[in-house]
Amino acid sequence: MLTEYRFHKLNVGGSIECLLHSFINDEQVLLLNPIYPFELEEMPYQESLKFLGYDNKRAIKKSEMWDRLAFLLSMSGQIVFPNIIKTFRNDINRFILVTEFNKRISIVADEVSTWEETIDDYVNVYDWFHVRSGNNHSFSKLEDPKYNFVHTLHFYPSNRIGANGMTKDACAESRLLVNETTEPDFTEGIARLKVLKMMSDNGIRGQSNGYSKYGKQLHYAVKIEHTHREIVHDYQPLRTIDEILHDERQEGKAWELAKKLFRHKQISILQGSYRLPANL
Repeated sequence: MLTEYRFHKLNVGGSIECLLHSFINDEQVLLLNPIYPFELEEMPYQESLKFLGYDNKRAIKKSEMWDRLAFLLSMSGQIVFPNIIKTFRNDINRFILVTEFNKRISIVADEVSTWEETIDDYVNVYDWFHVRSGNNHSFSKLEDPKYNFVHTLHFYPSNRIGANGMTKDACAESRLLVNETTEPDFTEGIARLKVLKMMSDNGIRGQSNGYSKYGKQLHYAVKIEHTHREIVHDYQPLRTIDEILHDERQEGKAWELAKKLFRHKQISILQGSYRLPANL
């Protein structure tokens, strides 16, 4: 049996731009392919983001903002069938969804806005590392702009069990052609070697290891452990965040929920919930 639901207007997408537009304009969104922003990517504070509980006291993580918008839209019923869609197919303004319980659902909309166009040539590659020795330093980022492979090395406070506030782990960011991701020169092992060299070249050393007979402090070598690799396609959104923030706001259910939650500070997940993998 095919259950059918009809909508006047439906936004189809999974980007932060799609979620933000749906929130500000009080519209329904069909979240078929979530596009999570890079966990460590930041955006500048804007006064127009106060409605999401932000102030100018700390950097805004895009991944955290994606989480907030998805939560608010889900709670207000604006995300259509969140978290249960297994597969789908579409034909113009009609979508056939198969849920995780193998139920078939038809979604029909008078007007459909598709919010992202995938860019297929290049991908962003993120290699994540535990830093076992050499994790206490002042760097937040190292860059090597001459190369696309490991062009940026990000350091972030570790959330591993037993790590203190000074411990930092690392993520190496690369931009590669799709076919380069399987070539021997761009493997996880080669990324690890380049990360070690970048850290060493910038004076990052491992844990202290006493003193030499001449009184010079000795250190162990930097030690890092690759945990996993993420490969993410770029996309072109229908509109940019700056453009969306200039829209006239339609204060619907999600807006009212945001005002209540942020006024009373009721949700602990809305700060620090950006999506660093659980096994880091």
